[in-house]
Order: sequence, then structure tokens, then C-alpha cells
Amino acid sequence: MTALMLVSLLVIGAVTVFFFHSQNEQYHQERLARKERAIKTEMAYFSQEEEMQKGLDIVIKEFEEEVIRQSAVHNLEINIYDTRGYMIVSARPEGLHSEYMDRRVPQAALEQLQQVDRIVLKEARDSHEYLSDYTVLRNAKGERLAILNLPYEQDEAVQQNDLPEFLGSIGITYFFLFLGAIGLTVLFSNSITKDFSILSDRMEAVDLNANNEPIEWNQDDDIGRLIMAYNDMLAKLSESRDLLAKKEREEAWREMARQIAHEIKNPLTPIKLSVQHLQATSDFSSERWQSKFKNTMAMIIQQTESLNKIASEFGDFAKIPKPSEERVLLTKVIDDVIILFSDTPTSINLINEDGELETIIDQDALRRVLGNLIKNANQALVDTDRGAIEIRLHRFGDKARIEIADNGPGVRESLKSKIFQPNFTTKSSGTGLGLAICQQIIEQAKGKIWLEDNEPTGARFVVELPLASTNN
Repeated sequence: MTALMLVSLLVIGAVTVFFFHSQNEQYHQERLARKERAIKTEMAYFSQEEEMQKGLDIVIKEFEEEVIRQSAVHNLEINIYDTRGYMIVSARPEGLHSEYMDRRVPQAALEQLQQVDRIVLKEARDSHEYLSDYTVLRNAKGERLAILNLPYEQDEAVQQNDLPEFLGSIGITYFFLFLGAIGLTVLFSNSITKDFSILSDRMEAVDLNANNEPIEWNQDDDIGRLIMAYNDMLAKLSESRDLLAKKEREEAWREMARQIAHEIKNPLTPIKLSVQHLQATSDFSSERWQSKFKNTMAMIIQQTESLNKIASEFGDFAKIPKPSEERVLLTKVIDDVIILFSDTPTSINLINEDGELETIIDQDALRRVLGNLIKNANQALVDTDRGAIEIRLHRFGDKARIEIADNGPGVRESLKSKIFQPNFTTKSSGTGLGLAICQQIIEQAKGKIWLEDNEPTGARFVVELPLASTNN
């Protein structure tokens, strides 16, 4: 609406300027015609009382004073030419001007005056443009006696004074029209967008995890069809949410089952190895074998208790037990895990650089993490001669770092970004949950775990845990 108002203002302004210019031209044309008729009428006696046969001297003598008088009365320059176009008399309101006596009627005007008795031309004199009226004077017999010329300079003062005033009036009128148009635009837009704002508010309030109420709309219009589509979307969203929730529950149970199976399988492997070793080296009379037997039984009892705890918690709450925070001496936990792999052919070496370091974590959970990492390193060294695992414990600022490095083939670059993803494994019998569970346990303890390349070859897993403060 405002654009149309602006365009109409520009169009009306242009039309007004054109109209004023046209009216000004018409006004001066008509004024010149009136002057010409008046002068021509007043000089009519010229054709009635005088004859051109008396000679030009007589014409000049008889009419010079009359021409000067008419020039003063009408405030116009008056020029009288003979029929050949030579000037006879020239007068201005201030008197006779002999400097124009040598002027002649333009040849083009003479040719046109052969056909008509009056023509108006645009001429220029002293850098001023003006209208020049040429009229044929005839006597009573209709014979051509002379040519009357009236130079007329147009006065633009009327147009210059009236046009700005008129345009100002139009501008003021349109200013109020603009205000009205803006008000109507706001009113109409609010009435049109009110229903859309309701729909927008409801769409912004859509909760993917809750039931959303449909919008009631009884009119069969464009907005009604839009609201109908919105209500259909809510219905489909509800169906998709229920289906997704069902799939998530099923996937959660499957994930939980895999995780529990993995957690139970981890302690069973060293138990089986230890029992097999006892069977292979059974010597009931040997003190060394009896000491080994006692250590193995203690480890089996410890791992059995861990399995029992996991099974009990899963039966009660159907998930991995929540970690219990306790102050843990890292060297003791590492030594306990190393004992589980003491019967493997791989050399496991612990380097403790900073003495006794403590952290706050679930001790059994930390054992599972370290056991999983050592087991993975041990499996990576199956085809490696002189395989070795180095465990390095040291302080790093206010953190404790446990680095488990092997000299195996390492991890391919393309697999490094996937190594901690659930269900990802490079083993044919693995579940792909080991490292994901390790990462979850460490992050729950406000720590970090990551993989690095070991120099010159192999892989290095780094576990970083916050040190326990002396006040805990």
C-alpha cells in the first residue's frame, strides 16, 4: 500500500508539473492572441482611411504615433512590416527604437503568410526566447497592406510561484495519506497474521518427548488446511515417538545384555587360565605350587565376588551397578591386575615414577578397565616375537596418568576414530563393548582415556585420572 502511495505521488507530481507547463503555454498563447486581436482591431481604420498608393512615407507619418501609443497601452513591442517583409515602424513601450529598423520578417514566415493571415513562431533575441506573432493587415477590399508583428516574452513567474505551492499542498495531503496507509497496513497485517501467530506459537511449543494438543479450527480456508496439516504432523510425530521409544528400549536391553556378558566374560578368562595352569603344574608337595595355588584361589574368590556383585545388581535394577567412589591406591590396583596375567608368556613391566598416587574411583571398575587394556595388548602381541607390555604410572600436574604400551603392530589409522565406539571390534569373537565401557567408567570418574602411537612400534593407551586431594 505504501509503495502504491509513493508511486501515485510521483505520478501525480509529474502530471502536475506537465499540466502547469501546458497551462502556462496555453495561457500565454491565448494572451498573445487577445493582444493581437485588440491591436489589429484598433488599427482597422488603417485599411479604411489610408491607401498604400499614397506611399510608405505617408504610412509612416500617419501611423508612427499610433503604433507608439498602442505599444504603450498594451505594454508590447509592435513592429510593422511591408508586404515584402521590410520594417516600416518599430515601437516598444519606452518609445521608438531605431536599432531594430533593419530587421526583416524571416523568409519562412513570409512563405507561410502567403497561405495564412497569422502565424506564431518561437524566436530568440539577446539569448531570450519569445513568441513572435505575425499577422497580415488588409484594407476594406481585402488587399494585403502590411504585416503586424508582436514579439511576446512569456512570463514564468506565475508558474514558478503557483507550482511549488500546489505541489506542497499535494505533499501534505499525501503525508497524511501515508500515515493512514501505514495504520491500515498494520491493522490488516495484524488481522491476517494473528491466526498464523497462534500456529507459530504452538509449533514453537512442540515437545518431541510429550503429547502435543492439536489446534481446533472450524473454518475451511487456507489457514484451516495449514492447521489440518499441522495436526496430521502431530499425529505422525506421536506414532514415530512411540515407535522410536520401543526401538530404543529394545536396543537398550540388547546393549545391556551384551555389556553384562562382556563384564562377566572378562574375569572368567584369567580364572580359566589360572586353573589350567594349576592343573598343568600340579605338584601338591611343592611349596611353590602351594603358594601359587593360594594366590590363584584368592584371585578366583575375588573375581567370583565381582561377578556375583554384577549379577546381583543387574537382577535388582537391570543395569550395570552404579560406581561407588572410594580412595584407591593406583599401584595396588595395577599390581592386582598384573597378577591376573602373570601366567601369560608376555612380559609385563610396571614403571612407577612418582611413588604412591591415589585417586577417587570405583576400585572394581578400575580393575576392569586396566584388565581390559592389558588383555587387548596381550592379544595384539600373539604374532609378535618378544612381545612386551609396559605400564607407566606418573604424575601430570594434578592428574595421574597410567600408560599401557605394547610393541605390537599398533592400530591402523583408519580405525583410530572408531576404537571407542560401541559394537566396534576387530576380533571375530568380540562384542565391541570393552573399550566403550572403559571410556564410560573413566569419564564417570572425571577422567579421560585415549589412544596414541607407541614408539617405535605398537599402541599406547593413556588413562588420566584426577588425583585425590589430601583432605579426602
